[in-house]
Formats: sequence, structure tokens, C-alpha cells
Amino acid sequence: MKLISCLLVFFPFLVFAQKGMIKGKVIDSKTNQEIIGAYVYITDAYRTKSEIDGSYQIENLPYGKYLARVTMFSYDTTYLEFNINKSLVTRNIFLGDAQEFDEVEVIAQLAQDRKTPVAVSTISPKQLNEELGSQDLPMILNTTPGVHATQTGGGDGDARISIRGFSQRNVGVLIDGVPVNDMENGAVYWSNWFGLDQITQQIQVQRGLGATKLALPSVGGTMNILTAGTAGNRSLKFRQEYGTGNFLRSSISYNSGKLKNGWGAVFSGSYKQGDGWVDGLFTQGAFYYLKVQKRTGKHLTSFSVFGAPQKHGQRSYSQNVEYWDTQFARDLGINASDTAGNNRGIRFNEHHGTAENGVEADYGNVKSERMNFYHKPQITLKDFWKINKNFAWSNIAYVSIGRGGGQRARNASALIRDDQGYIDWDSIYTANQQISLFGTTVSTADPAYDPVLLKSSQILTNSINNHFWIGGLSQFDWKINDFWTAAGGIDYRYYEGAHWVEVADLLGGDYFVNTQNQNSASPMNRVGDKIGWNPWHNDRLAKVQWLGSFAQIEYEKGRWTAFANASGAVNSYQGIDYFQKRQLEIGDTLLLIGANDTVNYNGQTYTSNSEGLTYNTTEVKRIPGGTLKAGANFNFTENSNVFMNAGYLSRTPLFNNVINTDNNRFFENTVNEVIIAFEAGYGYRSKKLSFNVNAYHTQWKNKPFPFGLSIPDPNDPQEFLRVNIDGMDALHMGIEFDGAYRISKQLTLEGMVSLGDWTWQSEETVEVLGTTVSFDARGVHVGDAAQTTGALSLKYNFLKSGYIKAQYIYFANYYADFDPFSLQGENAGRESWQMPNYGLLNVFAGYNFKFGKHQLALRTGINNALNTMYISDARNNRDDTSDFDANSAQVFFGQGFRFNFSLTYEF
Repeated sequence: MKLISCLLVFFPFLVFAQKGMIKGKVIDSKTNQEIIGAYVYITDAYRTKSEIDGSYQIENLPYGKYLARVTMFSYDTTYLEFNINKSLVTRNIFLGDAQEFDEVEVIAQLAQDRKTPVAVSTISPKQLNEELGSQDLPMILNTTPGVHATQTGGGDGDARISIRGFSQRNVGVLIDGVPVNDMENGAVYWSNWFGLDQITQQIQVQRGLGATKLALPSVGGTMNILTAGTAGNRSLKFRQEYGTGNFLRSSISYNSGKLKNGWGAVFSGSYKQGDGWVDGLFTQGAFYYLKVQKRTGKHLTSFSVFGAPQKHGQRSYSQNVEYWDTQFARDLGINASDTAGNNRGIRFNEHHGTAENGVEADYGNVKSERMNFYHKPQITLKDFWKINKNFAWSNIAYVSIGRGGGQRARNASALIRDDQGYIDWDSIYTANQQISLFGTTVSTADPAYDPVLLKSSQILTNSINNHFWIGGLSQFDWKINDFWTAAGGIDYRYYEGAHWVEVADLLGGDYFVNTQNQNSASPMNRVGDKIGWNPWHNDRLAKVQWLGSFAQIEYEKGRWTAFANASGAVNSYQGIDYFQKRQLEIGDTLLLIGANDTVNYNGQTYTSNSEGLTYNTTEVKRIPGGTLKAGANFNFTENSNVFMNAGYLSRTPLFNNVINTDNNRFFENTVNEVIIAFEAGYGYRSKKLSFNVNAYHTQWKNKPFPFGLSIPDPNDPQEFLRVNIDGMDALHMGIEFDGAYRISKQLTLEGMVSLGDWTWQSEETVEVLGTTVSFDARGVHVGDAAQTTGALSLKYNFLKSGYIKAQYIYFANYYADFDPFSLQGENAGRESWQMPNYGLLNVFAGYNFKFGKHQLALRTGINNALNTMYISDARNNRDDTSDFDANSAQVFFGQGFRFNFSLTYEF
């Protein structure tokens, strides 16, 4: 931190017989969070430093007028003019650029403490620096009430997050107010956002429907990531990290500060590589970010671009418990044997082997059968226009272009393996070139296709998921008077998702035979050619459009604040299949013509070269949805407040529940999901103690089965249709607490407890197209996230710039994931397997060395310091059993002891 000097501008005509006091809080104008350690200086006799809750006070000030100067490292200097004319004057001090502050208020849709009536938690850059280390971004949120994040198979960037029992497909994620959830399936792929921690100003998690103005899939909550602006002083920062698995990351960041001509820029770049904690789960990637801002009169215009090209190994198959550790399985009551294939160790990864004899490695000497590679740059242009002190208008245009996918073997179960269970790439390479026939070694050339070229029997493929996404967001904020503020806007998004499977590596051969593409004349496929083996592997294009609007009214008077929000949206869906035979309309007749087809109709011959042929394309289907929500907050005193909110969400279905990727047809019986939510809470703030407690009740109706259910077509028993089954409802309710207590200036205690009760609520017998579907899930607990979580941390600040923090996180009442539609017959109402409770100890420490205006920071973090063995993810009945117990579950174990060390130099 930078010590500040304060300037007394005038001190005239003081009435020395009368003295008063000024007090308030120093607050970040962007995030509305309290700032610790800012200096408020009038003279040497009248100065102070903001406390842990951001509060400051200066006493014994003679009556008169003053001008104080307040500065803090990385913030613009702020001047505060005030008049002491009574015993107590209260003034809050906001640090940061005023124009950027106004922009964030309009665009970022952040909740404000003791004002916005929602349950909210904020992750500061300080916490990110101290605790994130080399983890994926969601993992730091495990100390937030209602949040559960795991690393799934252990791949870098493969983390998942749940909020209040709702998966991240049901959590709205925004970066600087721009939504980033996949427009087809709602997913968020965290490997695409590596490096954001370098330039994150804060992460705010609003639980429940929240106060976000946009119509978003935020059933469980909204996660808003706010990046840094150009306010503050010029700075340059370099960081070097090293961690478990030879993890290396080098980062550089530059902030120009606000320049005299109104320009400013922020740049950040990172490069990482590592072997991974799990065997063979290498990672290699880069990150770049550039933001350029220009202040012109009442306009603040910014252009930003960021992306993270990367590739990393993946572990895709969860396994039975004894596969990983037989003793752990026996402790769970499983009759685990010591036969080959069991007790492989929780770091084992079946998807890789050593690259030899012509096989190209992916990283070092590792060749991985499962690998993700992707680059998703996002470009944003924003203009914020402060028309006058009461009216502001913001316009955002953005584009995102994703390129990449996932690598996998054509038939993983047939891969040749060594005696340790790893892939024997050398033997696969050889088998694609020569085979043994009647004791004689011959080449794999197949005369049916080519007498010389070698035919591969095993290959690697890439499942490509490219997308093109453009969007625009225009919104205004109008302060009607001292009490009322109105906001509104429109939100448009257009998305194209291209999906296909292509040959990635022939592994020693020259071609691979595949006939999935009915519009290809030859079945001989080479590297880059598109292939498939199931209908959903076809070369497809998904088109999704979104047009939404929203309006919000806010009221603030005295101790009361309140808001009401209404939003509406229309989703449109269209699918194109490039592998199905092309179509030709002749009057009322539709001809289907493949690459090698010759069709005679009414004396006319038609082939694949005939004019008028079109690819299999659905019509455009439009489905409307919307949100209604409102809330109010009341501040009892300067320390305590209560709030309540309620909301109704009619959520349009995801693409995968509208268009059947098996045949490129619309699903039968597509309806919106309905979410009804209520929430109430209480908050308390003081110098030593602050806490929040809230309760929520969320009812989720018409939850669809992913990709629908397959039932016989009543018009053709040989064909099957995908249908959505209505009536699967769930109830998520619970109580959440989080708080902090400052035991002393050096010692702070923080904690949280989240108690959830999430259950399925439905018993239905549904008649769909002549088929009866029954299920009974009443009272069965929802799986895939711990319903009880807790965290406790103790931080000790020693000397002036050192700290050590011990953190313990506990997970309980954690049920394995399962399909509630499977609760039929004797399994009706059957509980999922409850996984063992577990707790993790993390330790963080650091020290800052200051050299004038320069700073050197040393930090280290240890995750799972006790090397606790625990199951992090599980799903019931994955091996076609229906026992709903530990024996039938397939699981991933969580990661063991890991460390991260970083050195940061800032000047």
C-alpha cells in the first residue's frame, strides 16, 4: 500500500471552542466493497487509516471547512470537501474513477451491500491472489454458502460448479455484464477462461434469481466476473508460479492508469504448462487480454479482446470404487477383490500412454486418447454515455468465435494396452500397418478399397464444436428523482454451433472406412475428413437466436430500498444435418438423394448433381419466456438490515430438448421450465463482527430429461421418437450463513454454513404417443452436489505485510447423481447412494516486501494439506445395475496434497 499525504486547503475562522468528528467508510466505487488501509489525511494532527470494514474517523476537528486528500495504491486520488458544523458528520469516500463507477452501476448489474435485496458473496482480487493458486476459477468458491465445486476427472479447466443444488448449466455466468453460458446447452467450460484471475476486479455470486436485469438461466444463481479498468496509477506486474505436477505459469500485467489525454489501457498475458496431478493430464495454454479505454466528454468508450488458446488431457471415465482403491471400497462395505484391474490408484489415467515409433506426442512424451483443445476469443466494444447527472445510456456489441473440440479414440474399449493398463501406442501403430494371417505377416491393404494403401482399424478422432456468436446489449439508467430510478434495455444474441467428428490421426494407416456421411461418394476417409458412427455424430449446425427486453424500477428512501424487474425473451431454434441425404421437393413429393443415388420419378432421373437439392433443415421454432421478480431491503440501523425477494421464471428449453440430434426433428411436447423462488435474509455489520443469514425456497417445475426419452413411433414401430416428459419437479430450500469476526488487528476468523434440503417432488404416469411412462421420485434427494457444506478459516497478519491462513472446508449429505426418471417399479421412491462426508484443510501464507514504489510478494498455498482421500463425484447405476449403492456407483476421487508457490514483482 502507498502511504498518502493529505493537504489542508483552507482552515479559516475556526471556532476552537467547538469541535466535531467526521466518520464514514472508504469504498471501492466499482464494486461497492470496503477498502482496508486507505489513508485519509488533513494534517499531521488529523489523519487516519481505514479499518478492516472500511471505516474511518477523525476526531477533535474544530468547526470549519476542510478539504482532505485520500489516496491508495491502484486508485485515483480522491478529494473530499466537508464542513464540520456539528458534533458528528458522516461521509463515505468512494475511490476509483467516477465515470467508470457510473458505467459499472449501469452495465455490471452488481448487488450492493445493505441495498440490493439478494443473497450475495464477493471474491476480491486479494482473496484470488491468496487462495486460487493453480486451481480452476470455480474452486475458490467452495467457501461461499450454497456453492459446491469439484475438479471432476482432474483435468485442468474441467471443474464444475453447483449453486444451491443447481448445476452450472443453470447458473448464469457473465463477464463484464456479457453472458457467456453456451447457447445450446447452458454449459460453461472453464478452460476457456484461464487467466482471468490476472485482471479480475471482483467475482460476485448472487444466489437465487438475483438482481440481474437480463433474462438468464440463473436458477441457482448468477456469477458475475468484473475485469479491471484503467483507474489508478500506472503499474507493471510480473508473476512466476510453480506448483504440483511441474506446473509453471508466467504472467505479466500492465495498467497505464488514466492518462491526461483520456486514454488508458490494460494488458495481461500468461503462459502455463504442467504434467497434472493425475497421470497424463498435462496442460499447456496461454492467455491474453487487452482493454483500451477513451474518455471523450461524457462518453467512456472501451474496446477489449481476450482469449485462452489451450490444450489439456482429460480423464473421462468414472469407475467403480475398487478400481481406484480396494481398501477404500472395503471400508464402504464393498466386497472388493485384488484381481487385475483393481486398486490402480486414484491418480491412474487409462486414457494415455507413451508416444513411440512414429506416434506424435501431445505433450512431452505423452500421447493422450482424451484431450481437449480450444480457443474462444471474445471481442467487446462498449460505449457508456453519461448524458446528464440523471440519465445514462450504455451500448455493448460483442462477438465470440470458438474453435476446437475434444480428441478421443474411435473405439476406446478396443485399444491395445500394456500390462500396466496404459495405452500401447506402438502396438496400435503396428496393427494399423500389418496383421498376422495364417502365420504370415501381411499389410493391412484392403483390395476392396485400394491394393496398396493401408487401412486403419483404430484411429483418433476430433469431436469439433465450433461456434460463432454475436450479441448486443443496449440499456439505460434514469434517475427520475431522489427516490425513484428506472432502467431498461434490449438484449440480442445470435449463435451458430457447428458440430462434427473428423479423423485426427490414422495412427500409421492411410485411410479409415466410414459410411456415415450419405452425401460423400467415397467411404475412404483421411485426416480431416468428417465421419461418424451414431446419428448424433453427424455433421450438424445448430442455430439459436435470442431477443430479450427488460425493465426495472428501483426505490430508495431513508432506510428502504426496493426493486421490481420484468424481462421477456423469445428463443428461436433451427437445425441442419449435412450427413443425411439431401432433399429435393417436386410438388408435394420429397425426394431423398445421397451421393451415389439415382432416383427415377415421373420419368425424370435425379442424382446428387441435380439442381435444387438442399440439406436436411428444420423450420425455425420460436418459444417465448420471461421473468418477474421483486425485492425490498430495510436498514434497521447503521449495522443491521433485512431483505426479502421473490421471483417467477418461465425458462425456455435448451436446444438439446427442442431438436433431436438423432434425426434433426423437433421433439414432441416441448414446454418451458418454471421456477418459483422466495428468499429472506438478515445482515449485520460492525468493526469487529459482520455476518449474513438467509433462507430460500425454490420450486423447479417441468425439469426435462437431457436429450429427452426415446419411445417407439406409433406410426412406425421400427423408428423411435424423442419426447420431453413434463411433470418432473424439484424443491430446493435451505438456510445459509456466512460471517467474519475480527478478534484483533492481527487475527480474523471467517466462516460459513449452508444447510440444504433438495428433493424431487414428482409422481407421474404420463401417456405420450401411445406409450405410458411412470416414475415416482417423491422425497428423493437431489444428487450431484453436497447439501450441507461448511467452512472455517483463521487468518493471522504478522508484522506489517505478512499473513498465514488456515482454512477447513466440509462437505456432507452428498448424494450420487442419478436419473430420477429411472425411479420406476420396485425402484420407485428409492434414495440415491449417499457418499461419505469429507473435509479438506488448506493453508495459505505470504509476505510483501516494499522497496519505495516497488513491491515483491511471496505467496504459497497448500490444498488438501492432510492428503485426505475422498470421493468427489459419483453417479449411480452406471454399469446397468439398479442397486443405488456404493457397489453400483462409479466415481472419481478428489485430488490429494497439492502446493503452489508464486513470486510477484510490481513496479
